[in-house]
Amino acid sequence: MRIEIEIAGDVVEWQELLNGTRTATIEGVSADGAWTLVGGVTWNIGLAENTGEGDLTLTASDGDELFGTLVNGDVAEIEGATGDADHAMRLRYEIDGGSGRYESVAGEATAEGTLSRGGFEGRWRVELADR
Repeated sequence: MRIEIEIAGDVVEWQELLNGTRTATIEGVSADGAWTLVGGVTWNIGLAENTGEGDLTLTASDGDELFGTLVNGDVAEIEGATGDADHAMRLRYEIDGGSGRYESVAGEATAEGTLSRGGFEGRWRVELADR
């Protein structure tokens, strides 16, 4: 099963640590109201840039959920950015279950989009198979 979702929303928490680690917690809804997303992503902007940790919960309008754990990705500042979006993100998650009709699925989700302290937008592509 393949699901494509365009979601925009708020960055409800943004942290910058002295060691160069940044963390963003995001919450948003698809334009059609069919999906809600809650997630987080942590990345390092120091000597070794990487996206290290994160999670994802996608909730369908009927309440059934998909859960994912960040496998890898990139979050990088957009040079010369003007406007709201100042970071580009490309993320890959392992879907490791869910609830309701998604309880026995596994798969992968990828995301591409933009991120700033105030908000985010992107496209999530989810590939699922029964376990």
